Amino acid sequence: MKKHQSVYLNTIFLLLIFGFAAANILRPQKERSETENRTLVKRPALTWDSLISGEFAKEYESYLSDQFILRDQWITLRTGIERACMKQELNDVYFASDDYLIEKHTGTFTQENAQANITRLGAFFQNLEASYSPEHLGCIIVPNAVKVLSEKLPAFADPYDEKLYLDQLAAALPEGVWIDALDVLARSHEADGSRQLYYRTDHHWTTEAAFEVCAAWLREKGIGNLEADQFHVTTVTDFFEGTIASKLGIAHRADSIQRWDPVIPYDYYLVYNQSDEIRNSMYQESYLDTKDKYAYFYGGNNGLIETKMPDSRTGRKLLIIKDSYAHCFAPFACGLFDEVDLLDPRYYNASIRELMASKSYTDVLVLFNAAGFAEETAIARLLS
Repeated sequence: MKKHQSVYLNTIFLLLIFGFAAANILRPQKERSETENRTLVKRPALTWDSLISGEFAKEYESYLSDQFILRDQWITLRTGIERACMKQELNDVYFASDDYLIEKHTGTFTQENAQANITRLGAFFQNLEASYSPEHLGCIIVPNAVKVLSEKLPAFADPYDEKLYLDQLAAALPEGVWIDALDVLARSHEADGSRQLYYRTDHHWTTEAAFEVCAAWLREKGIGNLEADQFHVTTVTDFFEGTIASKLGIAHRADSIQRWDPVIPYDYYLVYNQSDEIRNSMYQESYLDTKDKYAYFYGGNNGLIETKMPDSRTGRKLLIIKDSYAHCFAPFACGLFDEVDLLDPRYYNASIRELMASKSYTDVLVLFNAAGFAEETAIARLLS
């Protein structure tokens, strides 16, 4: 009887192992994970060179991790087990107080690319010094929640101090260019801890945080003054569950997304990617019915979005070289310029230098989140 049981168990075990392997090979590859809002790794091509070098094995491991059958369900199960064991950190994410999920960014700021980007950004602004005075140049590298909300981290949490990296960046730039977003957000948080400067479930800052930093930048550059009472604040959704919650495969306390509209409106229109695609709103309502609700701002990432204010007569045109942190920031600048263009070097494939020459921008602002900037290889394109 025991022999038969052993045979049955071994057979079931082998069927499970080979069944999952066959399913992973035969099932169609997924392009994207809607849950995590990112492109998934595709099956690597097998070549003799990649096999000998070990590159194929490395790439195939990444492919299996992304394309494994029932992947989302396994992630959810793992997170549930880890939380039941009272773990305070999982998959480089802290389970912080007040229901915050805060990314740790292990190794982000000490990698070679992070240091190279300091040099690249310094060289970019030094090149611009010949054509722009300091009041027309700005750099905002936004600290991540792990720095600003450090008091919410679990006991004994020991993340990298982002201020060290931000100080290196500031020192590499010409005088008068750096805007200290860390100081602005830290003072705002200390003054009123009830303000939500970052989403609980997502890596982005909130519209209120973007307003605080934009107002500081405009004041410092002498462009204008922004006050909160100049805007109507509307909550467009209370059901935003961002990329960090998705990364852990859990349903978490949902966030709200706010939209700030000027009390005195102005006319504008947007041109996407230098095409015939013209839109009349920075806000795309359809995304509120999707997983990627943050794409409500501008419809998500694009190479170049030109925002034109036909009735404005300031004589100033602003270029924001950015990541997605700029999407809730840029609307505050519109109305103070004749044109505000958003350029994402990750998606803009033409020459940035040629674009800047052809458009005759009067002002240039670089705006990224700190971890995203440190990791981004496309920063090298600022010099091309």
